[in-house]
Amino acid sequence: MEFVRFKLDNTDGLGGAHHRYIQPPQIGYFVTTVDKMGNINVTPVTMGTCIAHKYFSFTLSNLAVDEWDQEKYPFREGVKQGYCNLLEVPECVISYYGYPLLRESWIAGMPIPKGINEIDIMGLTPLPSEIVKPCGIAECPINLEAKILHVNKLGDRWTNYICEVVNITVHKTLEEQNKNGPLAGHGVLIINPLFEIMTGKGDTPETSNFRLVYTRLDLSKIERCPQDIGCKDYWIGSFTQWIQDETERGKISAAEAGQIFDLEKKWAANRNPEQNSEVKNKLTTLLKKVVARKS
Repeated sequence: MEFVRFKLDNTDGLGGAHHRYIQPPQIGYFVTTVDKMGNINVTPVTMGTCIAHKYFSFTLSNLAVDEWDQEKYPFREGVKQGYCNLLEVPECVISYYGYPLLRESWIAGMPIPKGINEIDIMGLTPLPSEIVKPCGIAECPINLEAKILHVNKLGDRWTNYICEVVNITVHKTLEEQNKNGPLAGHGVLIINPLFEIMTGKGDTPETSNFRLVYTRLDLSKIERCPQDIGCKDYWIGSFTQWIQDETERGKISAAEAGQIFDLEKKWAANRNPEQNSEVKNKLTTLLKKVVARKS
């Protein structure tokens, strides 16, 4: 195999690499914020996702301002309105949108004057929140009320937010579909979500300018991981349980399983790859046999 390598330095450049090598297709959602005077902003976002259970992370790209007070500083182009609002009120609502709101997702990204409510411009409906100050969006099937826990500046143009989801509101029909039916348990995938894959130039009478390009999942091609590898009755399980179950499947003999357990103990006693290379290589060879494809 041949390779092309890109060396990155301490700037925000990627050394000639395309940024889509790092940023895969990401699901789209709105982040609704409010300033201290009650003015609402809705920002469409794709950079971010759930990072652990009820914790969510998203990133805004903008001209960063260390301190913001709209009574002291005039708003200027290049500063995300959501960024300004989160400095004043560190709460938000994350609202997943699906294919029916594709046009609205583009409208929300227009250079609408600060303080003018994008929900009104889009023709959508505010959804009162139960815990946080910003509202959600009624037409969005999933609204996550969240409080900001940590703010991190990334490079010269990005601000990352880690937040805790404190309340969830979903359409009743979505809840019913998620409990019963062909897509039960699929959650957000049921809403036919949009995934940003690139920005591309158009070729229409209206404009040849750049636009976001979305894709949607083909739910007929959802794939389940192999049935013949892993613990039978546990999600991941322990090393001991895994090897025992593979032995029951006939992948390895009882003698080989015993050898694996013995080698694992010897490797755990000294994980130095130079000093204990023979044990490491023998254990690796046997584990490769465990996961080998059926002939």
